[in-house]
Amino acid sequence: DSALDVEVKSTALRIFERLATAEARVHGARPDQVHLHEVGALDAVVDVVGAIAGIRLLGVDQVFASPLRFGTGFVRCAHGRYPVPVPGVLALCEGIPCEQTDIRAELVTPTGAAIITTIAASFGPPPPFRQIRVGYGAGRRDLEEVPNLLRIRLGETALELDQDRMVLIET
Repeated sequence: DSALDVEVKSTALRIFERLATAEARVHGARPDQVHLHEVGALDAVVDVVGAIAGIRLLGVDQVFASPLRFGTGFVRCAHGRYPVPVPGVLALCEGIPCEQTDIRAELVTPTGAAIITTIAASFGPPPPFRQIRVGYGAGRRDLEEVPNLLRIRLGETALELDQDRMVLIET
């Protein structure tokens, strides 16, 4: 019932549906039977809706992402102690280019995986584009191996590079 843009609402719902479907697969249940304890809280709603609303406000048409980097180790969650990446993340990332690291931390959360795997057009090197702005978001954890940052590069794709070229040579 919010006053949010219809596109923001529908994309946020698709993200939560993907998340529920992945968690249902992991738990051997139907999506409507899954209780999203860890990600159903208000902060997950704010993360999902905030990300989509921000993308919409920036006028972004397409999102391109690098391969996802997984950490290792264990985390404690509602179902006990689980290996990183947690089963929900692995289910959400099927078919997505990923890289396993030795970093002992959860680098991809279920909410983050649900957002990026729903909205990204592709994973890998970015297509040719004209960069306009760069933004950074810092996490609270201090990781020794890598900065705990999200970097977003806003730009325009070079349309002329996406088109086929034809050369006519006459004599």
